[in-house]
Amino acid sequence: MKKFLSVLGIVFGLLLVSPVCVMADGQDGIDKIKTITEIGKLSNSGKYDSALEKCEIAIKKYPKDYELYYWRASIKSNMGNNKEAIKDYTEAIKINPKDGVAYVMRGISKAELKDYDGAISDYNHAIMIDPKDGSAYSMRACAKLDIGDMDGAAKDLQIANKLFGEEKK
Repeated sequence: MKKFLSVLGIVFGLLLVSPVCVMADGQDGIDKIKTITEIGKLSNSGKYDSALEKCEIAIKKYPKDYELYYWRASIKSNMGNNKEAIKDYTEAIKINPKDGVAYVMRGISKAELKDYDGAISDYNHAIMIDPKDGSAYSMRACAKLDIGDMDGAAKDLQIANKLFGEEKK
């Protein structure tokens, strides 16, 4: 699960950083992207303490940047600190409430803590934001399996498989 979370975090993190930010923020935007890239490389290498340290410094410099809270949450989750990860995902969501990925990731952290109702609620929010997010359906299916809702899980997996199949086209 940790490997899955790491890969998922890195992929989504890279998708969050766009060239538009650089144009809007100038050199500061370039510095921020470099910092986020360094955090991603450290995290991907399993150097969570160093990545977390860089995140802490960057959040002090850019306190309204939801991507940094997202990254810090992902790192904390990888370190097994899901309670703290949930706080950071929540902060990222407060700053950017239309980020369905943050809901999915917060849901995963909640599920790790066996808060399946909270996890399902987060997956539902992600699906409302992006009804074509196969990962939200597949993670919701896992939570439904954990609470014994086999029919609901099967339906979610069917939808996820269909959506993942559409992505390949």
